[in-house]
Amino acid sequence: MRRPHDQTGSFTLTFAVLTIALLAMAGLVYDGQRQLTAQRRADAVAAEAARAAGQEIDGATLIGSPGLDRARAIAAARDHLTAAGIAGTVSVDGTTIVVRTNATEQAAILPLVGITTLEATGEASVEFVTGLPGQPGGISVPNSS
Repeated sequence: MRRPHDQTGSFTLTFAVLTIALLAMAGLVYDGQRQLTAQRRADAVAAEAARAAGQEIDGATLIGSPGLDRARAIAAARDHLTAAGIAGTVSVDGTTIVVRTNATEQAAILPLVGITTLEATGEASVEFVTGLPGQPGGISVPNSS
């Protein structure tokens, strides 16, 4: 004979639901951390590539003009992106070099809901300036975004 308010097994069901919910939350936190890692990596590699490009100045800086060797600067930035294993683009606009990167991380838990890759983008720029008025020489100034 059954009791009118028999709750046999209700603890097991509650425990199972809560366990699944807690595991899902832990998985989301873990994948969220992986997303942040991809973002930090994209930003760091963009800044490093922009700095590498900023090192490619030519002798014209000795006479007071911003002597950026564009071809070498772009090649240096692309070489750095390749060495880091990050996809990206490099552009030169006047005296500014802009590096944009795309980084990915594999999701660990989110594939259960169809999200397999976590994507992030980064951007950094370096601007060449010619120092103080009347003073020869050029310097590069990083502008991380």
